[in-house]
Amino acid sequence: MNIAMAGSGRMGVGASGASGTSEAKEVPSVERVSWAGAEGVYTQAYRDLLRVAFVLTGSAPAAEDVVHDVFCRVGPRIAELDNPAAYLRVAVVNQCRSIHRRVKRAPRLDRPAEIVLDTGLTELRDALQQLPVRQRTAIVLRFLCDLPEAEIAGILDCRPTTVRTLVHRGLADLRTRISDPDLTAMPARNETTHD
Repeated sequence: MNIAMAGSGRMGVGASGASGTSEAKEVPSVERVSWAGAEGVYTQAYRDLLRVAFVLTGSAPAAEDVVHDVFCRVGPRIAELDNPAAYLRVAVVNQCRSIHRRVKRAPRLDRPAEIVLDTGLTELRDALQQLPVRQRTAIVLRFLCDLPEAEIAGILDCRPTTVRTLVHRGLADLRTRISDPDLTAMPARNETTHD
């Protein structure tokens, strides 16, 4: 069985099953991996993925890192995917969830001065950061990505009714935190169906 990181240019360690000897095998470097089709997908999906990552992580630099890391991992295989944009979106959401778990365990440090962003997006991000991760993710996927409940349920690994509940409760909480007329105009529970 060979274990190696594809596209990393590092040496992988392999163990031959029968003899038990181990040998080093070179893994193809990034330059030797085909990135056919990745540039077009990157150009089309980058902005939307960055918005999703920003709202989920709460940090512009972290969002850029997430999107970049996902593209680096998926890029060489992008031509093989049936729906690269959907695959990338799920990968970005999962990476944001992973970061959230790490940050939750890490000690809080003083935040450096941030880049000035649109105040509306910043206020939304701040309010969303107060929500539980699943509610925040459901709202971002529903309203920022405009995904149907069934697809969100697949990403969150839950039922569509759970998605409706997460969105409803999250919006109710957001309505108390933000005094934005656009937010209060968002649909109530019975109106969130998007199939």
